[in-house]
Amino acid sequence: MVVFVGACAVLGAQTASADGDRRVFLRFAGDFIQNLEQRDAVGGVPTDSTSLFGLVRARAKGNLGRADLTGVTKSKGVEKGPEYDPRCPDYFVKIVDITDNNLVFTFSDLSLLYGDGTGVVCVNFATGEEYVAVEGVWLGGTKRFRNAKGEFSIRFDESVLVNANTQVTAETGRIFGTLSHHR
Repeated sequence: MVVFVGACAVLGAQTASADGDRRVFLRFAGDFIQNLEQRDAVGGVPTDSTSLFGLVRARAKGNLGRADLTGVTKSKGVEKGPEYDPRCPDYFVKIVDITDNNLVFTFSDLSLLYGDGTGVVCVNFATGEEYVAVEGVWLGGTKRFRNAKGEFSIRFDESVLVNANTQVTAETGRIFGTLSHHR
């Protein structure tokens, strides 16, 4: 099963300015490594339990500029099996909840932009097609994105499992939304 990929791309109408809402649009391409294990932490202190996460490494370009993108995602399967979810398209059922989707964009001027989201992985069992959607908020950043706020959505255009044994997926997609700067 191919699970979520947290890759991002921001494309919009203009470059972000110091104040005001801006439309954001990025296109992204990169890889998603699934099912990595990490030790859980509470308040930064490791616990005895572990959980699985996925790591996205991608490049993005759009109206905010060019950036390297790192995404870390945690997800969990649906406990009682596939189920209806209004976020899934017609004829698709939810198979995975994306509980955390953290993003860090590193732009060529070394400005950083951070985001956090949640989402779903849906599948159409008749066609084998998957649908992945992430909705989130911008958490701020550095330099030109300091105090940035707003919302974003991630949609995937392509996702190809490169190797089932290593759980590596190649993917492309788009990130769009709004971004506000308040200095």
